[in-house]
Amino acid sequence: MPDCGRIVEIRSNRSAGEWTLIVTTRPSSMLDHFSTLLKRALPAGVDVRVGTPQGTILFTSSRAEQLESTRAFMELLRDSVTIDDEAVMSHALGVHWFADIKERSQLGDLVERAKDYGSSNPSDPAAVEQIQNATLSWLARHPVIRSVDAVAAIPGTQPKDVDLPATLADTISGRLGLRRLSLRSRNQRPQKGQSGSTASRARSLGALMNADRDAFGRRVLLVDDIYRSGNSMMAGLRALRRAGASTIICLAITKTARDCNGLPASVDNWPDELPETLEAESFDVPFC
Repeated sequence: MPDCGRIVEIRSNRSAGEWTLIVTTRPSSMLDHFSTLLKRALPAGVDVRVGTPQGTILFTSSRAEQLESTRAFMELLRDSVTIDDEAVMSHALGVHWFADIKERSQLGDLVERAKDYGSSNPSDPAAVEQIQNATLSWLARHPVIRSVDAVAAIPGTQPKDVDLPATLADTISGRLGLRRLSLRSRNQRPQKGQSGSTASRARSLGALMNADRDAFGRRVLLVDDIYRSGNSMMAGLRALRRAGASTIICLAITKTARDCNGLPASVDNWPDELPETLEAESFDVPFC
């Protein structure tokens, strides 16, 4: 199972004409991943280095405006889940469930309302719309994801009136001017409750998934509704790689943190707030 974590504290300091941000991450096992991710995401001129005490990263620049944009990105990661898997970057907007109080998060509850469980428990259109707007707003605040030029969704295991990942990918494609790619699966069983090792389940799913040839050379955003063990997401990622995608970034609405090494799914470790929704004009433009 992949590690996941978040930024838990952001502090600033000014000395000798330089601005410094001191960022604390949890768990400590995610420090190198956060450092690599942030070096890739931040503009030239921002120095990134691991600091002391353990678990801190220092960001230094002589330009105050660079540190302000850096802080904005840090605040996005503070309120989200960052996942260390095979992708260039993987995130979820929030956690799905709090094990200590045995309740879903607000975002997890929204996902459950939006999912289509059949005629007895159909998808709630208002919940779907709220998720779409929250996701678009989140994407508009992430500097690296704004560089993608295509989007794909993890395929569902059964036909539904409302396939939440596909609906979300369609919305992202239409609103942001991204190429909509297809992933196809055949006879795929839901990963929840499958037997066998994580690696064998991932290989099984990967063998049953194929991507459009049009993925060749594309920078792809791969979306799903719930990131559990990561088997389905990694199967989709590998299918896109086989099709020649140059970069793949993964995004789920929620992460089941009980499947996350390092940071327990408790209300003390993870925020329980719905993502901020920006005004429509903030994201209603093509990314590329």
